[in-house]
Amino acid sequence: MAAIQQAGVFPETRWSLILRRPAPGGGMSSDTALNELCGMYWQPLYAYLRRCGNEAEAAKDLVQGFLAHLLSKHGFQRASPTQCQFRYFLLAALRNYLVSEARKENAMKRGGRVDLVPLDIEQAEAVFQTQAAEPLTPEAGFDRQWALTVWTRALQRLREEQRARGKERFFETLKPGLTEDLRPRHSGVAAALGLSAPAVAMAMHRLRRRLKELVIDELSQTVGSDGDLDDELAYFLSIWSR
Repeated sequence: MAAIQQAGVFPETRWSLILRRPAPGGGMSSDTALNELCGMYWQPLYAYLRRCGNEAEAAKDLVQGFLAHLLSKHGFQRASPTQCQFRYFLLAALRNYLVSEARKENAMKRGGRVDLVPLDIEQAEAVFQTQAAEPLTPEAGFDRQWALTVWTRALQRLREEQRARGKERFFETLKPGLTEDLRPRHSGVAAALGLSAPAVAMAMHRLRRRLKELVIDELSQTVGSDGDLDDELAYFLSIWSR
């Protein structure tokens, strides 16, 4: 985990910035940080609402209403420094919202002054349908989608890094090896890339190592301390291995 950290120093993250709520001026604002985090991690909320029995359109309305409420009412101000994972805060805030807000009132609020987080509901519903047959509780569905979101964001960043180096085809050829064992096919993959089998094995090792670093970096943005990052990484790995 410490591979991307300065020794003894936990870097500024979106969530630690929100928890500290610094005065305006210099750097990213708490409002901006919260907006970005919501934009990254709203899909687990959608998965949770669908698992709670809401139809797709109702879940869409509830997510939009909740985010409008959270951003317009500065809902993060209720966050406590003890809530050291954004994941916990987000789900707790949604539950409170569902209890305290009527659907009709929510619909009126969505037309307010807040720029809503763009939601690709069709994509979120497609992902949900791939998991719908699994006997998951709403909470487990939320966690599953959260882990998938972390992984997807890290994988996209890795792809963009490889593209910037002119190695997009190289990456796409090796990408299956990030989730499965390519050793039985190393010779074929090596031939396709014009490399030796040992070179393919080394390239896969480097890609996996870099992907892990990017996963950790994504997780770091949603926690408030180094110790919490260790816990969040362990939790992510426990979900991803199921």
